[in-house]
Amino acid sequence: MSKPLILIPTPVQGEQHRSFSMGKGYIESLIAAGGVPLLVPVTVDELELRALYESASGVLLAGGGDVDPAEYGEEKHEKTGNIDRDRDHAEFLISRWAVADDKPIFGICRGIQSLNAALGGTLVQDIPSQWSTALRHNGHYDNAARDEVLHEVSIESGSRIEAIMENRTVGVNSFHHQAVERPADGFVITSRATDGVIEGMEMPGKRFVVSVQWHPEEMSRIRADMLNLFVKFVSACTV
Repeated sequence: MSKPLILIPTPVQGEQHRSFSMGKGYIESLIAAGGVPLLVPVTVDELELRALYESASGVLLAGGGDVDPAEYGEEKHEKTGNIDRDRDHAEFLISRWAVADDKPIFGICRGIQSLNAALGGTLVQDIPSQWSTALRHNGHYDNAARDEVLHEVSIESGSRIEAIMENRTVGVNSFHHQAVERPADGFVITSRATDGVIEGMEMPGKRFVVSVQWHPEEMSRIRADMLNLFVKFVSACTV
């Protein structure tokens, strides 16, 4: 059986925005799980994007900057930044196609936010100023290691992610200042931090529509539960 192609929308990043780039952790985790990453520039036109999407067996939405709040009907908060409208456009199209086609999709960090907004949900634009919490949600603020556990999440019993992680309480890394506020229709909240911030969602009845707020790709080399998220995703893409 051939290995499944996993489409990853890939934005322009880096110095002077001259390069398309994607974090090594996503690539290495997919390869370790048996998938073949297909990095697709978010600037390709819609016809090309559709053709590339149709060639893939699954979609991974990676971390990154903030989603444009205009996409979910809100004014821009003063702390919202690093908006990439090309990326928003591409990821929203791909997310809607994948859910409609029942193609497996896995969202990570920005990915849970982008997927939610694409399907009609809303976001907390800045946790420090809009959410009462003492938890460390953004490791960038104090130079946390990428695989450092910053807080725990509680996982709902009977959820797909509980079966994947094989635990109801999981220590996670954390590098975000935004989060899901109102889930889009069809999503079930499966994980929360102890302060109530949404950390995971899924769509029951779909082959695999799972999203998490933390970064399992940064922990998958040392944590079997984090690697298993990619293994189960890639497995769903082979059906």
